[in-house]
Amino acid sequence: MTNAKILSVSELNQYLKTLLESNSLLRNLVIQGELSNVKRAASGHLYFSLKDAGSKIDCVMFKNAAIGLKFLPKEGQKVTLRGSLGVYLPSGQYQITVRSMEPQGLGDLFQAYLVLKAELEASGYFDQEHKKKLPEIISRVGLVTSPSGAAVKDMISIIKRRNPLMDIVIYPSLVQGDEAAGNIIKGIRAFNAAQSVDVIIIGRGGGSIEDLWAFNDEQLAKAIFESELPIVSAVGHEIDYTIADFVADLRAPTPSGAAELVAEETLSMVRALVTQKNRLIEIMEVKIDKNREILTRMKKEILRFRPKERIEEMRLHLDVINDRMIRALNNRIKNERQQLINVKTRIEAMSPVNVLKKGYVRVTDNNGSPIVAVTGLTVDQLVTLHFADGEAEANIQSTKENK
Repeated sequence: MTNAKILSVSELNQYLKTLLESNSLLRNLVIQGELSNVKRAASGHLYFSLKDAGSKIDCVMFKNAAIGLKFLPKEGQKVTLRGSLGVYLPSGQYQITVRSMEPQGLGDLFQAYLVLKAELEASGYFDQEHKKKLPEIISRVGLVTSPSGAAVKDMISIIKRRNPLMDIVIYPSLVQGDEAAGNIIKGIRAFNAAQSVDVIIIGRGGGSIEDLWAFNDEQLAKAIFESELPIVSAVGHEIDYTIADFVADLRAPTPSGAAELVAEETLSMVRALVTQKNRLIEIMEVKIDKNREILTRMKKEILRFRPKERIEEMRLHLDVINDRMIRALNNRIKNERQQLINVKTRIEAMSPVNVLKKGYVRVTDNNGSPIVAVTGLTVDQLVTLHFADGEAEANIQSTKENK
């Protein structure tokens, strides 16, 4: 048995490269297919995949060839390209090096995407008036995404770094494949039923139109539109747009961007509160200092008027006034007492009793009415004579009037 030659990996890849590039058919390929995962590098090179219903292949179009394109390659576009098949030595992957490319129309998936987008837009799904604003304070965020993907790790890291107080609830979901849209819908409905979060983020990392197709699902669009909780769509890279992006209340260019956005909403409010608190403290300090100055000035003014000495002087003055008032009241009482004595004397002098003591008599009839004149008497009339020491009954025998 002949010993087989031992090859290194580089030797094997180089052999395959030489083998493929020496084939005349593979050196002059003309292929039709649908563009997918189109990316233009900073160097100017164009990287993409060419696919049909059953398979796909990686392609590269270097800058010198890409400059000559008469159109802008887009996701889902059907093209006819010319190039050669080769091997990329560092990774051992075979790829087509494209020399020229012509558009042939839109691919089936992209065409379906445009049709659904037009229908939903006409139904008002994208209207701004239906967009819900994010809460001013977000204390808990729900993530509907793959629990093992790089996107969820980035979002958790950013949220915890920017706002450590924010709670994160993950609803694990497929984000690619036939069952992905249904999983995402269940996550949205679960969060809405529980009302356990303030905002929902649905998303994943970038990929081809096939990879992101779950987010172009019509039923998912309806679930987003009907959600009571605000939803942030964070699907793919900045250049990728899905139906979910248009229906969602807010679109973030990347999952990381969505995390920064929801964390920034609460962080901005906290910063605003801190700023307001500091402003209030400054205002109060200025007010206190101003009032302190006023009080100090008032104290100086008060001391300038010697309040204690003035109070003592007023107290002495009040003592003098008090003495005067007492003397005046005593004199007034003395005078009033003398006046009372005088009045008493006059009243006693005019008293009927004292008059009776001098020998006068008061005469009344049988009803007790006083008789003051002879004309008020009749013969045989009984009268009462009132003396100072008693009374007596008398009978009138005769009357005589003075003339």
